Amino acid sequence: MIGEYKINRTTRRCSVGDRPLEPGEVYYSVVMEADEDFKRIDIAADAWTGPPEETIGWWKNRVPKAEEKKREIAPPEVLVELLRSMAGQPAAAKSRFLLALLLLRKRHLKTIEPTATGSPIGAPQQDPPEEGSRDAGETTLPASKSQETMLLMSNLDQSTMEVEVVGIGPSEARTLQDELIDLIYRDVDELPE
Repeated sequence: MIGEYKINRTTRRCSVGDRPLEPGEVYYSVVMEADEDFKRIDIAADAWTGPPEETIGWWKNRVPKAEEKKREIAPPEVLVELLRSMAGQPAAAKSRFLLALLLLRKRHLKTIEPTATGSPIGAPQQDPPEEGSRDAGETTLPASKSQETMLLMSNLDQSTMEVEVVGIGPSEARTLQDELIDLIYRDVDELPE
């Protein structure tokens, strides 16, 4: 069973030079094993020589500037409505798919299993082909249904929607990630600590 581990937040101090990290300064966060727990240290970019030998993981950060607004994820109701509104936008299919996966992960949506007939609940029914016709014995979907889709239900209002399953290549992953962040996060005034 995989457990959850808590890692301390940044101290905004360089552990190598024992100095404060300045607003806008780039630094590296390093997670290391310490006895039976994990420890995080931060190292200023000018003191960075690579991850220490006992490092489990590391990433690059930047200390936010005072004038930068804080961002938080939009409420689930807004995100589900955004997902619905993107339905008629073919150019947004990949972003919509990623948003659906995010909402599934956060348990704001759930997948609906196929019924006993094999069709998802709410899927349009087709008349069977007539006997003796060219298509007897084979079933085809209309062009709009030829792509694989997920049928999802909102845990907020029990409404359903279909989301096309799309492939995402490594070369477009970063652009889509940035686009999704811009869609789902909003600027907020200073948050209470």
